[in-house]
Amino acid sequence: MLISAHPVSVDAKGRVSIPARFREHLSATYGDQVVLLGKDGCIFVYPVREWKRKFSEKLSELSTSTKEVRRTLRRLYGRAVSCEFDRQGRILLPAKLRSNSSIEKDAVVAGIENRLEIWDKAKWDEEVEDGESGAADEESAEDLIEFEF
Repeated sequence: MLISAHPVSVDAKGRVSIPARFREHLSATYGDQVVLLGKDGCIFVYPVREWKRKFSEKLSELSTSTKEVRRTLRRLYGRAVSCEFDRQGRILLPAKLRSNSSIEKDAVVAGIENRLEIWDKAKWDEEVEDGESGAADEESAEDLIEFEF
């Protein structure tokens, strides 16, 4: 399971080193290929097997006869990027995903159960602070469990 958050730096080429404990867990459990997706002001990093389980398998069952399904597929797959760890345990964060997530130099890699989230350090601090101060949306646990993204 992926838990905790670690500050990291983004190098001049847009690469970020994934903390060893996360990398070891991902490699041992899922392999070295991941899918990146910009969402919620950060970059989600899904192991390919988790990407398939959460998205591909479910979405492939939907009928593409409706415009909304086709639009959803385009948005999801069009924004996703496949990559793998290099020999130093880094992944390349594409410029568009970095820009959309405001990630420049200082970032945070957070383990969230079966995926990673990469945040701009300042935005991460705001996100965590908002949640701790009670300013976060008050959604019921039932709503959170039903919504899986």
